[in-house]
Amino acid sequence: MVYRGRPSTGCRKCRQRKIKCDERPEGCVKCADKGFQCPGYEHTIDRLFQDESAAVERKAQKSKARALAARDERNNAEKARRAIKRMQHDIGGPLLFPVIDRGIAFFMMHYAAGVDLPPLSSAAYNKHLSTNGFHPIVATVMTALGLAGTANLFMDSGLKREATTWYLDALKMTNKALEKPSEAKSDNTLLATMLLSVFESTHNEVSFKGWLEHVSGSSSLVRMRGRAQFETPAGRRMYFQTVGLLTIKCMGMGIALPKFVHDLNKEVEKWEDPHDPVQRFFHIHIATIDFRAHIINHRLTDMTAIVQRALEIDEEAKRMFEAAGQDWEYVVETCEEGTPGIFGQEYHIYPHLAAAQTWNWIRYIRIYLHDILRNSLIAGFSATPPVFPASCTTEFRSPAMPTDQLPVIRVSGGYSSLWALYIAGATPIASPEAQAFVLRSLERVATEFGINQARVIASALRTKMELEARGLTSDRHKRVTGNAKTLLKRTLYTIVQNAHK
Repeated sequence: MVYRGRPSTGCRKCRQRKIKCDERPEGCVKCADKGFQCPGYEHTIDRLFQDESAAVERKAQKSKARALAARDERNNAEKARRAIKRMQHDIGGPLLFPVIDRGIAFFMMHYAAGVDLPPLSSAAYNKHLSTNGFHPIVATVMTALGLAGTANLFMDSGLKREATTWYLDALKMTNKALEKPSEAKSDNTLLATMLLSVFESTHNEVSFKGWLEHVSGSSSLVRMRGRAQFETPAGRRMYFQTVGLLTIKCMGMGIALPKFVHDLNKEVEKWEDPHDPVQRFFHIHIATIDFRAHIINHRLTDMTAIVQRALEIDEEAKRMFEAAGQDWEYVVETCEEGTPGIFGQEYHIYPHLAAAQTWNWIRYIRIYLHDILRNSLIAGFSATPPVFPASCTTEFRSPAMPTDQLPVIRVSGGYSSLWALYIAGATPIASPEAQAFVLRSLERVATEFGINQARVIASALRTKMELEARGLTSDRHKRVTGNAKTLLKRTLYTIVQNAHK
């Protein structure tokens, strides 16, 4: 309670009007002159003290909000200082150079496995000195991607805005290049569209829409470039990487790869090493996705044919590493149950990243094939009458010389692991423990690698798990019984549908 001093004895209306009241007992004259009904007079003792608790509480809340805002500002400033120090440590030098140099340096350290260099005596070698030797469109998108990765790792909103600005500049440059036929077919333009899709994977934590659009754009360029793109090592490498992204897109949409890919594959086989596991997986992956699309779109409904084709592809997948040599073999180590970062009591040690990634690729393909076999056998044995009886980073062979300075994008790492992790968690036989491990791994990819697309995939997996827990997904045994046309509409198909909404 607050003491307010000696109160006025006038009526409430005169006090509100801030005029002197004559305090006539039957009602003051001032109110009567104005036609007001005099509200009367209060006891002065009631107005000596006033409860100010609500006002004090409001002031305290405002003061607390100001204090919290000041604390957040101090914390953000400290985070920015720590981010700069960590970035200085990662890049290896003081941040006194332009933003483009910082972005390219981070990109080359975290996203590239090397550089294709033209001959030192060629004009192309010294053509783009102002952008570290890279074509301006490539340098711009490299900068955007490098800044986006830095912003995610160090949670720097300022760098994130800067990355978006460079990304928009790269989009404008790419669209301008696409208007000229000669530039549209160049290695630089194709690489720019590929890096733009990587930027969406790094930066976008909401949907796959941007990534899908860039993959479609890269695929259109590959089709335009035709057989001539195989004349350079960079052209062949980017063809394989672009078609790999297109294969993932087609897998999610439940469609087969377009005809031009199969036509170009016949030509690129002339340049391949038949014993290279990465190139062998490239063709097995396409075969699996086409096979799955034929089932989803009812082009293949015969149970026996489905089982035979699945067994053929699975057998080819099992033999993929036969002629690869010891450079592709891994060692199995054991550990205690519950060891952080390890599922179960075993883990693998691989000789290099490409080996680890290729083995995981082939495993998720075999998960698909085994699920097809499982569903087909359930449907076949449940039919009336039963359908079945009860007994039942790559080098190419070419000395071609690079004509542009282009970064060699890594094909292994966090980006390509996302889909293998999702398939492992989305398969119907995945245990709750396995799904929990997949979700933790996706979160680690997002926080430790700065790949926001991992959060989108984790959200899709959580949605699928919640729907199954609430009984909103139909029982798989009933769904496949007696009709092969209902098989396999699942997995990434749901993700891409959500991305289009």
